[in-house]
Amino acid sequence: MDDIVVVGGGIIGASTAYFLSKEGRKVKVIEKDPTYKKASFPLSLGGFRRQFFQKENIMLGKFSREFLLNVPSDLKTKKNPSPTVSMVPNGYLLLFGPEHAQEQYLALENHKACEAGTKNIKGSELKQVFPYISEEGIETATYSDTKIEGWIDPYLFHNALKNKAVELGAEFIKGDVKSLKEIKANAIVSAAGCWTNELLNDIPVFPQKHTVFRFKCPKHIPEMPLTGDLTTGVYWRPEGKEYLAGSPKPVWDAEDLEPEWNDFEELVWPGLAKRISVFEEIKMTGAWAGYYDCNKLDNNAVVGKHPGYENVYMASGFTGRGLMQAPGIGRALTELITTGSYQTIDLGCFSVERVLKQEERVEPYVL
Repeated sequence: MDDIVVVGGGIIGASTAYFLSKEGRKVKVIEKDPTYKKASFPLSLGGFRRQFFQKENIMLGKFSREFLLNVPSDLKTKKNPSPTVSMVPNGYLLLFGPEHAQEQYLALENHKACEAGTKNIKGSELKQVFPYISEEGIETATYSDTKIEGWIDPYLFHNALKNKAVELGAEFIKGDVKSLKEIKANAIVSAAGCWTNELLNDIPVFPQKHTVFRFKCPKHIPEMPLTGDLTTGVYWRPEGKEYLAGSPKPVWDAEDLEPEWNDFEELVWPGLAKRISVFEEIKMTGAWAGYYDCNKLDNNAVVGKHPGYENVYMASGFTGRGLMQAPGIGRALTELITTGSYQTIDLGCFSVERVLKQEERVEPYVL
């Protein structure tokens, strides 16, 4: 019998394997596609932030940044003595219209309680800080400019976690688990992402396709933060000498990962041009699509021990936040498995029981 088997070797599985191996547990990770071609993490924008509504998501964001800063020392291996995640700490900027402003004012109380370090301004003050952004329709904006938020290279981060876990004794193997009953282990962790429902059919986590567009613009603003406009749902950031922007229109039951090309002219370009005048002259240069492991109940994570099994734990439903929350989730699962309870950030609010009882705990800030 194995000690611990993790089903899914993506960013959540790799993080969990690292933290468990660090505690001396013998971990086997089973991944059906070691190329990670359809995995969520490599197809994301790589963002890390603490601008959320729920306190637990804020705290996970804070820990993520702390962990990322320590990657060069904590995840170095004999084969890779200088790991990096290529962090770009440009910050985040979230823009809210009147319809979301009151909710954001409540969220800011949680920011303050968690010492998130974010800043808030009125829409009328927006141009004083970000002169290239139109304040039209914006009541309030929250941002960071002290290098506490930004984005990283997802591939580099995953490789660093996986390689360190392997050095600590974890084993990554290729395999397609059809049922958790196939596995004989002291503890099983389901980190199957958007395919969670195939293994645990009582968990409403399903693939939700999102398209990201690459475009160029005559004017380049390298210091621009990762910006989310809640009035249109469009979000964007610089990428090299170009930019990336996400479509606000998710697709359920997608048969493939072909980008939704029409979204660019119908939704993304108009949203970008409305907010930043120089974006009226942009030209699309490419696109890709990826899946969010979306929790249909409330867009919040599902983390913890499954009450229907003796030895099954799970972490899924991150709805676009898996990459940035992976360090905190891996640590939390390790605490739960090795001590029986959470020791740092209490993630009881994300419990499996809440989902089974249909108790919503909505996280509204999904980009």
